[in-house]
Amino acid sequence: MLKFSQEMKLYEFEGHKVLASAGIESPFFIVCETLAQVRAARAKFKLPLVAKVQVLSGGRGKAGGVKVCSRETHLWQFAKDFLGKEFPAARGEKVKYILLAQKIDFEAQYYIAITYDTAARKPYLLFSDAGGVEIEEAARQNPESVVKIYIDPQNGPAKGDFRKFAVPFEFVQKLWEAFSKNDCRLLEINPLAKTKNGFLALDAKVILDDNGFIRHEDFDFLPKGAISAEPSQREIMAKKIDEGDYRGSAGSAFIDLDGDIAIMASGGGASLLVMDAVLAAGGKSANYTEYSGNPSREKVEKLTRIALSREGLSGCLVAGAVANFTDIFETLGGFVDGLRSIRPKVKYPIVVRRGGPRQEEAYKMLKNAARKEGFDIHLFGAETPISVAAREMVELSEKYKAGLKIDGKSGKR
Repeated sequence: MLKFSQEMKLYEFEGHKVLASAGIESPFFIVCETLAQVRAARAKFKLPLVAKVQVLSGGRGKAGGVKVCSRETHLWQFAKDFLGKEFPAARGEKVKYILLAQKIDFEAQYYIAITYDTAARKPYLLFSDAGGVEIEEAARQNPESVVKIYIDPQNGPAKGDFRKFAVPFEFVQKLWEAFSKNDCRLLEINPLAKTKNGFLALDAKVILDDNGFIRHEDFDFLPKGAISAEPSQREIMAKKIDEGDYRGSAGSAFIDLDGDIAIMASGGGASLLVMDAVLAAGGKSANYTEYSGNPSREKVEKLTRIALSREGLSGCLVAGAVANFTDIFETLGGFVDGLRSIRPKVKYPIVVRRGGPRQEEAYKMLKNAARKEGFDIHLFGAETPISVAAREMVELSEKYKAGLKIDGKSGKR
């Protein structure tokens, strides 16, 4: 099943900010965006230094994205090879930043992280004395080297659980403070270096919970898209729909994809079913989004205009589960308003499958709009499975694209 969660991954240098907020120290580092900045930063370091590409995916080290530079020529070549280029292990993400860091001599290195056990509904700390490698690999090679300790979310870490721990309890408290106060889903340090002067975080992997952003006006992290570090203009615009307007949700979860069928889905679980159903029917979605919690007509109109602003669409699927409280007439009214605002562009088929309060009124409105405005709208009630509506959408989309090819050969428009 397709899964889209509300979270934001941070670059390593942003993760170090989260750690620093709780007093966890990192080696001295400078972030560079250009070759000129790399040249200027070099003057502030003694060689060797560590150069790291800043990307959102893992596996940088294995893909050559981390290098100890003992000569200036190593640093220049590294910067030229990666800055502004697509990083092979990052699904096409371009490298916008390189981090230059002080090389640290250490006595030992560890893996330490806090994340959530969704089944137990508790956070837990994961620790291994095999720092510097992936935790899965450490667990496979030596299961006893990995320790898992649950944390009471109300009271925090219990000192008694960490009496024989290789890391001081005070450090665990700092890690928990950084995790809990910043609404993290994952806070990982790998490796955590033990030096003669204490502990240093040589790396920082942080994933934040988007739902906690309302409590953090101080956050100044760079906006991120779902697939790459750069959010699309539609993703940015959609995020703004819910700002300052808490009448339901419309736009907070919007992700641009590479398909040609626009999606307007309702409800978290149902929206994932819609995406799966389109994929199973052989179609490709142009976006993932959902509106829920009885959003206003105005908000749905804005979301519609954003979703349908995509070039090259071959259809639009409006679908969701049977609503209990969402006003179907109000939300589909917003959808029609959005259609009318971009009317000349909407020549492709539209499939609607909804159910809930005022559905009959809403469908009469849609029929009238189709008749007056010339929209190709196909209506299905709650008795029709989402999978059937999705299959119909894909079939209509294929016919529409076939028609475009025929018109293109004949010179018609």
